[in-house]
Amino acid sequence: MSIENLGPGDFGKGTKKRLPICFCLDASGSMEGERMDSLNDAIQIFVSIMKNDSNASAADVAVVTFGGYVEITKPFASLSKQDIPFIESRSHSLTPMGGGINAALDLLELRKIGYKERGIKYYQPWLVLITDGKPEGDNSAYEIEDAIRRLNALERDNKLVVFNIAVGDEVDLNTLARTSMKREAPIRVDEANLKELFQFLGSSSSSVINGNGIQFDIPGNDTLDVVDVLPEGVEIDLDKWCL
Repeated sequence: MSIENLGPGDFGKGTKKRLPICFCLDASGSMEGERMDSLNDAIQIFVSIMKNDSNASAADVAVVTFGGYVEITKPFASLSKQDIPFIESRSHSLTPMGGGINAALDLLELRKIGYKERGIKYYQPWLVLITDGKPEGDNSAYEIEDAIRRLNALERDNKLVVFNIAVGDEVDLNTLARTSMKREAPIRVDEANLKELFQFLGSSSSSVINGNGIQFDIPGNDTLDVVDVLPEGVEIDLDKWCL
């Protein structure tokens, strides 16, 4: 898999502070059918929320999918310039989760380098990892351990916000839990509430780019300030997602 080559035009002409968001999505065979349909519907809710925000161009969004192989399904760009395409599952494919995470982290790192070279400020990047399975495929054990090491180091230094999201009941929760040091347990959803979760993600990212700030109240941990703290008494509680 090749990583995108970025030129000056990829960052636009604006100097507005950016929020880079990379969705790292499971597209393996187990996601086929209703589960993938629900995910695609939920993604479009996120897109709709962002497009209704006049400042949405400050959010740069990329999508990496993993199912049999890793693919950059959507390179980084504002949703005002490029929609998130329909995600297709890959029948009878395995789940190279570690490879997908590493590709997403590489994309985020390149994006940050591009910002810095152009003097563009940015908020703490987001990585949204969604899976319904466990790491599989050649070198899967090495790749997931390398990915977890990188994720943990970035979180420890407050350089990344990780949303580790489990869909359904067949997820390797022990491994998924290790992808975030700042969340006591993965965020667990099913097909029925994927839309609600993506509405939360859209509203939260919209709050960030509008300068309101976000607090995520994470059970068992100190509150993580993603950006400037919201006014007193206003916060987003992730308790209901951490089942």
